Amino acid sequence: MEELEIFKKRVQAYVEKAYNGGVGLFPFLDEPRIEIILSEIKRNPKVFVEFYGGILNSDRVRAILSSYPVEKEDFKITVFQIIYNKQFNTVSHRSILGSLLALGIKRECIGDIVIDEGNNAYFATTKELEQFLIDEFHSVGKTPVELKKTDYLIENKIRYESKVYFLASLRLDAVISAVYHLSRKESLEMIQNGLVSVFHTIIFNSSHNVKKNDEISVRHKGKIKVMEIGNLSKSGRIVVTLGKRI
Repeated sequence: MEELEIFKKRVQAYVEKAYNGGVGLFPFLDEPRIEIILSEIKRNPKVFVEFYGGILNSDRVRAILSSYPVEKEDFKITVFQIIYNKQFNTVSHRSILGSLLALGIKRECIGDIVIDEGNNAYFATTKELEQFLIDEFHSVGKTPVELKKTDYLIENKIRYESKVYFLASLRLDAVISAVYHLSRKESLEMIQNGLVSVFHTIIFNSSHNVKKNDEISVRHKGKIKVMEIGNLSKSGRIVVTLGKRI
């Protein structure tokens, strides 16, 4: 929490900078930090925020605060394809991230890591690290690799594992309890502590009713999407299909 308070002060400084005509560029952000930026921006309608991660459907994105429109090039993101012998080797999200961090790179300098159906591997990084990575990143674990910049728009295909639940209500705490097998007291505490958001907006009200297509983020647990809201069952419960992000 102390780190987030420090980050909040940084955001406030960038808001003031943007208000005075400057630009504030952040490294790659996780969800709690995105929520802080959105919360602070609401206090100053003359400052705008734009997010971009270099990859379609990015989870980790950079943010720019400014008082005027910006271009994608302003985010200073490079997307690399990892070239390796797929016939004899495999790489994973964890092994790629571990190898990057082993070079002394901070996590905030690395965006999404994507491995598609053909086992092609990609990752986004800050442009400042481009040449360093070309020179130094030669293996993922024991697998020899090379890096190739790509200008193609890579997609992070989001998948959900869906399941039907029979809920007494559409309250936020009821949904969280059902998916993560928590007591209502545990769900209530998570919500009251600011650990639950809907579309990057922190919700403190446990009785908040969810709607179809809502994406709920529960810190340290994952994301849920409300896929379908059906009719009442014979027992009088609401039939709801929820997707757990995988």
